[in-house]
Amino acid sequence: MSAHRLGAVFYILWGVMHAIFGIQILILNMGGSTYDVVQSIYLDAGPVPTPRETGSVIEAIMNQHAWNLLWFGVFSAVVGALYNWRNSKAGYWSNLAVVSLADIGFIGFVLIPGYASLMVGIWGPLLWVLAVIFSTIGLRNKLPAGQESPAV
Repeated sequence: MSAHRLGAVFYILWGVMHAIFGIQILILNMGGSTYDVVQSIYLDAGPVPTPRETGSVIEAIMNQHAWNLLWFGVFSAVVGALYNWRNSKAGYWSNLAVVSLADIGFIGFVLIPGYASLMVGIWGPLLWVLAVIFSTIGLRNKLPAGQESPAV
């Protein structure tokens, strides 16, 4: 498999994983309290706010976070499948910008402070880094239009 297609697969996996997390958080938040949602997501993160410390504002913020995860994931998977798979420069820059900004925020606000353990939280950033590496290699090795790749 070529490097750009491997990068596309990693972007698709990142996207599917984040879309699933977004849906999962929305469903959990609709069926229970924000306390239950936070506890289920960050089980090993240490102290979690008590139920009376969470309110409708926190629930709304959690729902917005879940909504953003869902659509960041859909965006990444669609761009990965339609554009990165074809080694598109527009797809490369689109996914690089959106996924990088999403994961840098996660790393800075959740992983580094220790709100999620490295074992739980590393998978998204790992898929992101692999996607960036392989899609960059693929784009750098892109042949000019009309030129065929040598037979192997």
